[in-house]
Formats: sequence, C-alpha cells, structure tokens
Amino acid sequence: MSEPSSRRRHGGSPWPVHFAMALEQTGFALFPIFGKLALGSIPPFVLAAIRVTAAAAMLEVVRRLSAPERIAPSDRGLLIVLALLGVSFNQVLFILGLSMTTAINTSILISAIPVFTLAAAVALGREATTARAVGGILLAGAGVLVLLNAERFEWNSRYFRGDLLILTNGFSYSLFLVLSRPLLARYRALGFVAAVFRWGAVPIVLAAVPALLRFSPRAVSPVAWWSLAAIIVFCTVVPYVLNSWALARTHASRVAAYVFLQPVIASALAMAVLGERPTGRTAVAAALIFAGLAVTLRPARAPLAAVP
Repeated sequence: MSEPSSRRRHGGSPWPVHFAMALEQTGFALFPIFGKLALGSIPPFVLAAIRVTAAAAMLEVVRRLSAPERIAPSDRGLLIVLALLGVSFNQVLFILGLSMTTAINTSILISAIPVFTLAAAVALGREATTARAVGGILLAGAGVLVLLNAERFEWNSRYFRGDLLILTNGFSYSLFLVLSRPLLARYRALGFVAAVFRWGAVPIVLAAVPALLRFSPRAVSPVAWWSLAAIIVFCTVVPYVLNSWALARTHASRVAAYVFLQPVIASALAMAVLGERPTGRTAVAAALIFAGLAVTLRPARAPLAAVP
C-alpha cells in the first residue's frame, strides 16, 4: 500500500492516532488510583479475576454486535502467548504489585515500558541497535535501580517486592506490544482484543479460585465497588481497544512512548486522592527514567503494514 493510500485509510492525519494513545494512557493512569481504592476491601486475585472476566464479556458482546471475524487456526498459538503476556501475567503482576507498593512508585515504574519495548524490539530484530537506543535503555535502567534501592536490595521489604512485580509486569506488557503487530496487521483491533481477553482470562480465574471461594461480597465497601466498575470500563476495555487500534497504525515503540502521561496523571491523583507524597529517591528515579524515555523518542523508522 502506498503512503498516500495508507494515509487515506487512516483518516488522512496522524492526530486520531495520537489522540487515541493519549486517551488510552489516561485510562491506564487512573488504574493505580481506582486500584488502591478497590484493594481496600477486595483481595488482589479476586480483583484481577473480576476485572478480566467482566472486560472479556463486555468486549465479546461488542464484538458480536459489530462485524465479527474468526482468528485463523494458524494464528491461535501466537494469540495464546499474547493473551498470557498482555492479560494473564500483566494483570496479576500489576494488581499484586500495586497491593504492595505505592501508586506513585507504580506509575514511575510503568513509565519505563517504552524503554523496555524498545529493548525488546531491538532484541527481536524489529528495530535497529543504535547508540541512542542503548543510552535510553541504560538511563531508564539506572532509574529503575534507584527506585528499587539497588545499593541494598531489601528482599523482606513489601515495597521492594511490589516494585519488582510492577517491573516484571512492564517487561511482560512490552513483549505484548512488540509481538502484537503481526496479528494487528490482519485483524481488527476489537476482534483481536476480545480474543486476547477470552484466552487471557482463563488462567487468572483458575489461579483465583481459592480466593474467590473465600471472598465475601458483603464485606466490600461501595467505594470499592464503584472503583471496580471504573477499572473494568475506563481502565481496561476502553484503553485496550484504543491501544490495539493505535498499535495497528504505528510502531510499538511509538505507542509505548505515550506511557509518559501515566506518571504525570497518576502521581498527581495519588497525592490529591490517596495522600501519597513522593520522596527524593522517587524524584531521582523519575528523572532518570524520563531522560531515558526522551532519548529513545523519535519518529517511526520503517513503513507500516496495511491494517484491516
């Protein structure tokens, strides 16, 4: 497909893609806040199970009401891998990590996702290795080590374990972004996301069975229920659809670059709503991670495949 025809197909302007990525990251940025409020009376595994099953059901209904399409059998293997990376591992690691650390630490670590994505793209041969890429990865990595208190790893620290889980979640989601594009070049965003959530919800629900059996809905506060509803709609369904729609139209590293909005929004809300306050270590870590992000930001370098 030539560049002019590709532009016509994408609406003739990159602004819808930029708007979708900004709106997507706003939804993701709200998750640490609503998540902290929900985790006040909902156990982490229960929250993860309800979130993914409700989101999967909503996405499936919308998919069936639109133009449903089937995933080819040859693509199901990759789809299951993506479901594990982008939903199963991603959701459980994030919610468990959030339950152990602060919303501010969570948003700072999540902002390193663009650099992880670039590192994954370089390792998989999707993008070229450059001094700029290496410099960005090293800067962001230094920021992560500062936040993790690398000079003396405190394995018994709840905050350290939570930060480590959030960091692992970031690696998982970065691989999801890089590996998703081949399928998004062949399937519509809504059908792709619905399929990913269908497959990704199964391991989470199985792992959450013991917690679900012990769960008492009557013990959940109204604030937690409303927060859970917001998480499902505004922090899951809408952002994942927008993410996949944008990912089909630009590079994974460009989509991931918009993660920089998350710590700005989430940290401000964490201070206003949750009463959290950043520390000097947090500020240094954020500066290093943002510096790494700034170094890696650049325009797309390769032609994009046509999208359905």
